[in-house]
Amino acid sequence: MAFKLALKPTYKTKIVVEIPNDAGRKDKSDFMAEFTRVDMDEIQELKTLPQKEVLERVLVGWSALVDETGHDVPFNAANRDALLKIPQAFEALVEGFWTSIFKAREKN
Repeated sequence: MAFKLALKPTYKTKIVVEIPNDAGRKDKSDFMAEFTRVDMDEIQELKTLPQKEVLERVLVGWSALVDETGHDVPFNAANRDALLKIPQAFEALVEGFWTSIFKAREKN
């Protein structure tokens, strides 16, 4: 497939969150995060910022994120801030964003 120089302003990536449970294990769940596409100049600036501020700038939407009753959680600043207060979700989003830009090398 040929590389397209003109890209959409946002993209989606799967975020997997692992939350400890009462059995001493972790429950895995996932959702799709929508991030703003950034250029190399913006990346350099983002690298200097606290990760919370990075996510506040680049996280612009999501899908398949539900509340305790199974209803979709709409994306807005209040819900984004609530999500970022969950340590495991915060770390998964940070990793998901940076990995989507600089894919980690996979081991053979």
